[in-house]
Amino acid sequence: MLFPIKPLDHEVTVPHDHEVGRSHRSARVLVRWTGVPIGKLEVPVVDGRVRAADVGSLALRQLSDAFGRELVRRALAAGRPGEVPGLERFWNPPEEPVAEGLPTVSVIVCTRDRPDDMARCLASLARLKHPPLEIIVVDNAPATDATRQLVAGYPEVRYVREDTPGLDHARNRGIRESRGEVLAYTDDDVEVDPGWTLALARTFAGDPSVGLVTGLVEPAEQETEAQVLFEDYGGFGRGWTRTYLQSPRGVAMSWELIGAGQLGAGANMAMRRKRLEDTGWFDPALDVGTPTLGGGDHEMFFRFLKSGWICLYEPEALVRHRHRRSFEELERLLFSYGHATRCYFDRETLNFPEDEPAIRKLRRWWWRHWAWQRWLRAFWAKGWFPRRLVEAEVRGYLAARGAYERARRQIVADEFERPDRFLGRLDGRGEIGSVGVTQVEVSQPLEDLIEGEDWRELDVAVCLHGRPLGRIRVKSLGRPVPAERLADRIAGDFWFNILDLAGEPALSWAEFHADLGRRLVPEGGGGGQRLDDRVPVGIVVPTCGRVSDLRRCLDSIRALETTRPVKVLVVDNRPGSGTREALEGDFPEVEWVEEPRRGSSYARNAGLALAPGEILVMTDDDMVVAPDWLEKLLVPFARQDVVAVTGCVLPGRLETEAERDFETYGGFHRGPERREFGHAWFRRWRWRAVPTWQLGGTGNLAIRAEFLEREGGGYFMECLGAGVPAGVGEDTLFFYRVMMEGGSVIYEPSAVAWHYHRASKDGLRRQLFSYARGHVAYHLVTWLKFGDWRGLTRLIYELPVSFAGRALDRLRGRSDYPMSLLGLEVLGSLAGPLALFQSWRRMKRSGVGHRRWNYYGDQKSGEVSA
Repeated sequence: MLFPIKPLDHEVTVPHDHEVGRSHRSARVLVRWTGVPIGKLEVPVVDGRVRAADVGSLALRQLSDAFGRELVRRALAAGRPGEVPGLERFWNPPEEPVAEGLPTVSVIVCTRDRPDDMARCLASLARLKHPPLEIIVVDNAPATDATRQLVAGYPEVRYVREDTPGLDHARNRGIRESRGEVLAYTDDDVEVDPGWTLALARTFAGDPSVGLVTGLVEPAEQETEAQVLFEDYGGFGRGWTRTYLQSPRGVAMSWELIGAGQLGAGANMAMRRKRLEDTGWFDPALDVGTPTLGGGDHEMFFRFLKSGWICLYEPEALVRHRHRRSFEELERLLFSYGHATRCYFDRETLNFPEDEPAIRKLRRWWWRHWAWQRWLRAFWAKGWFPRRLVEAEVRGYLAARGAYERARRQIVADEFERPDRFLGRLDGRGEIGSVGVTQVEVSQPLEDLIEGEDWRELDVAVCLHGRPLGRIRVKSLGRPVPAERLADRIAGDFWFNILDLAGEPALSWAEFHADLGRRLVPEGGGGGQRLDDRVPVGIVVPTCGRVSDLRRCLDSIRALETTRPVKVLVVDNRPGSGTREALEGDFPEVEWVEEPRRGSSYARNAGLALAPGEILVMTDDDMVVAPDWLEKLLVPFARQDVVAVTGCVLPGRLETEAERDFETYGGFHRGPERREFGHAWFRRWRWRAVPTWQLGGTGNLAIRAEFLEREGGGYFMECLGAGVPAGVGEDTLFFYRVMMEGGSVIYEPSAVAWHYHRASKDGLRRQLFSYARGHVAYHLVTWLKFGDWRGLTRLIYELPVSFAGRALDRLRGRSDYPMSLLGLEVLGSLAGPLALFQSWRRMKRSGVGHRRWNYYGDQKSGEVSA
C-alpha cells in the first residue's frame, strides 16, 4: 500500500502553513504565482502540517527556472522588458479588473447517476470568480431523479435530461441547449478552480486563432493506492507550461499530432461555438455509454487540429479530478482507455483516408513504446506499476476490433444525419507562402506579427539590444501571431539571456535567485524540524560474544545527550558466552534479551519485537556513537513520510593494514551530504537494480516502529544477515521494501558513529567474502520473492564489468586495493546462490523469528527469552 498523499495549492505571494493531519505522509503541492501554476512539489508532512518554509525551500531548489521563465513572460507580455529581472513589479501586482469584451461562457456538465460527485462539482462552480453566462447540467439516461432534485437547489443552474445514452450524446445536447460563445465542458467528478472560466475567457479573447482550449487537471485526492497509481501512470495533467498545437488546414497531419495526447482530457476542455461549423459536433458513436467506451474528447481535438485552428493547453485553466478509488475501478478504466484508443484510430482512418499512413505509424508507436515498453518495465521493475493494469489496457485495445464500426451502425444509421460531419477540408496551400522571415527586438514592447497573414510559418530572429539571441519558428497559417503567443515562445527559449539586459546573465541570475529566495523562504520562517521530546525510543544492540567491544558501545550510549525516554536492549546472539554476566552489573539500565538462533537478523528482530518506543534505533556492538547521535538521527522523523533514517559511519581506527584495506574497499561512509530516498527514486531505476547499498546500514539506523507491523511492512529477512551462510543484505532488503511501499529513507550525515573494522587480515577476508555472498543473495531475493528482475542486470552485467574494471585499475597502478581481496570478492559472489539456498533451508529448520519479517512465505514463529 502506498502512503496517501494530500493534494494542495500553495500561493507563493501569500504563503502559509497547511494543516493536513497525521494520516498523510506527504503532500502533492501545486505551486502557484498569482494563480499561475509554476510546478509540482512532493513536500513532507511535519507534525500534521505542510510548512510554508519547506515548500519555499523546495520551490527555490527545484522551480527557480520555471519562476525565471514566468517572470520574463510576464515582462514581455506587459510590454515592460526593461524591468527584468526585478521581481518587485510582477511579484504581487494588484488584481486586474475583468476586461470588457470577453466572450460569454456556457459551462456544460454531463453526468449520469452520481449525485454525490455532482454536488461537489456544483459547489465548486458556485465559487467561480468570473460567473459564466449559464451552467447546464445534462443528465444522461439517468436511472433515478436524484440529480434533478440536486440541481433544483441551484437556481442559477439549468437541468437538461438527455435520454439517449452516451457521453457524446450528452455533450451534443449541451451544444443545442447553450447560448455562449465559448462552450466549457467538465465532468461531474471534477471540482473547478475559482479562476477556471476567467482563464478560459481570457485565452479565447487573446488569440482569435485559438479554437479549442484544454487545461491542467490535478488530482482532487490521492487517498487510495489506485489513485496514486493513476497519477504514476500519467494522470490527466500535461505539465505547467502552455502548449500550442496547430496543423495546416486541408493537409495530412503529422503522426505526432494525431494522438493529441499533449492536450489532456475532456474533463477540462472548451471550444468556440462558431468553429463547430467547420469541425462538426461530437461523434455520438464514441465515448462512455457506447460500445467504444471512450475517445470522444481526443477525436474532437483531432478535428479542431484538422481544421487549422490552434488547440492550446493552458495550465492556468485548472480543475481537480477525483480519480477511481479502487483497484478494480482503475483496471476497468485502463481497459476502456485501450479500447477507446483503437476505436479512435479506426474512426479517423475511416473518415480521413489521407491520414491513414500517419495513423498506421501512430499505431506502431502505441504498440512499441506505450504498450510493449510499459509492459516490459512493469514485468522487469518491481514497484514501478502493476503489470496487471498495463495488461488491462492492452486487452482493451485487442477487444476493440470492429467496435467503432458496430457502434456507428447502431447509433447513427443515416450517415447524412451525423452531427460530427467534418466540413473543414479546404486546402489553401497555394494562397500563402511557406516560411517568412522577420525579426523582433525584445528590449521594446512586443507587437502582433501581422506578417503571419502571408505565410504558413514565420522564422523569427530574436534580438536583445541588436544582439541576436537565436531564432524560433512560429506557425501562423495565414493569420497574425499575437504578441502574447510570441512572449510565450521567446520566454521559453531565451528567458535566461533576457534576465539581464546589460549582458551579464550569470550575475543577473544570481541576483534573481537571491531575490526569489528572500520571497519564497522568509528569514527565520518555519524553524528547524524536531521530533517531540516525549516520543519514546528503543535502542537495540545485537552482540555475539564481544565483551570489550560491547562495553565500549554501551559506554557511548550511556553518554548520549537526550531528555527523552530511552530504553536500551542488548540482544545476546550467543547465550552462554559470558557476555551478559560480564556486563549486566555495570549497566543495570540495560535490558537483556537472548536469541539462541544464530544470525544478526534473528537478533535484531528479537530486539525490535520487544523494544518499546515509537522509534526503534539500532547499532552494533563494534560501534561507538557520538553524544548527539541519537537526537540527530531522530530529527527527520518529524516528517510523517520517513520510515527509516541512516547516519554517517566513520572508521574508529585505521592502525592496521586490514583496517585501511577495508576503507579502500569502500567502508561504511556514505558522504557528507544529506540525501533522501523515496518511492520516486525507487521507480527511477528502469532496468538496473535499485542501489539500496548507497543508503547505509544497520550499524547506524533508526526505523518507525509502526512499519514493522503494518501490511506491506515487516521485520528483517532472516535468511540474510551476518551469522547465516548468505551473509549480509538484510538491511538493503529492508530499505528496498520501505521504498517499494512508498516510504522514505533519509541519510543524515550529522548523526555520526564510529565503526571498529576487522583488525586482522583473516577477519577482513571473512568479512569481504561474506559481503560478496550477501550482495548476490540480496539481488536473488528481490528476484525470487518480489519478482524484480532488475537485480539480474546487476548480477549478470554490472558486477562482472565492475570486477574487470577494478582489476584493470589495479594492473595499471590506479588503485592499491589488493588483487587477492578482489579475487575473494569474485569467489564470494559465485558462492552467493548456494549460500542463499543454505540459509533458506536453515531458516526453515530454525523457524521464522518473527511472523512479519516478510508478507510472503511461511509464517512459523519462533521464541525469544528476556
